Amino acid sequence: MQKLYCYVDESGQDTEGLLFVVGVLIMEDERDAIARELERIELESKKRNKKWRGAPYQYRQAYIEKILQSSLLHKSLFYEIFYDSKKYIKLTSYATAKAILKRAEEKYQASIFVDGFNKKELERFEQGLRELRIHKRKLQGVRREENDIFIRLADALCGLVRDAQEDNPWAKNILKKLLEKDIVTAL
Repeated sequence: MQKLYCYVDESGQDTEGLLFVVGVLIMEDERDAIARELERIELESKKRNKKWRGAPYQYRQAYIEKILQSSLLHKSLFYEIFYDSKKYIKLTSYATAKAILKRAEEKYQASIFVDGFNKKELERFEQGLRELRIHKRKLQGVRREENDIFIRLADALCGLVRDAQEDNPWAKNILKKLLEKDIVTAL
C-alpha cells in the first residue's frame, strides 16, 4: 500500500474570489530527507520559518532558487488557480484530490495536513474528499504554519504562483523553470 503525505495551503481569500490558489506538497518515504533539505534551504536563503509574504523579497527569491536546484522535490509540488469563486473549501478539496490522484498508485492511503482550517472547515473539506473518492488515512489541521516546514513550502508555492499571476516578472520566470524541471505541476 502506497503511503502519501500531503500538505495543503491556499492563498487568495483576500481577493474576494477574484483569484484563489491552492498549493499541495505530496511525498512518500522521502519525507525525512525532504525535511532536512528544506531546513538547509531555509537557513541558506535566510527565509527561515517566515511565511511567504512575511519574508523579505530577496530571501524569497533565494529560497525558490534553491528549491529549483533540489532533486528531492521532483514531481512533488502541485498547484491550481481558480477565478471568480468564493467556494474556498470545495476548491481546496478538489485541487488536493487532483494532486493526490496525480501521485497515487492503485492502492494508496493519504495523510493530509491542511493549513488554517478550523474543525467545521475540516469536516467540509473531508466531505469533499469523500465525494471525490480519495482514500484518506488521516486528516489534520495545522494551526501555526510557521511551525511546519512542509506547510511553509506549500505556502511559498501559493505565494509564488500568486505573484506570477500578478505579473511579477521574476515569479513568472522562476515558476516556468520549476514547471519545466518537473518540480511543480499545474493541475
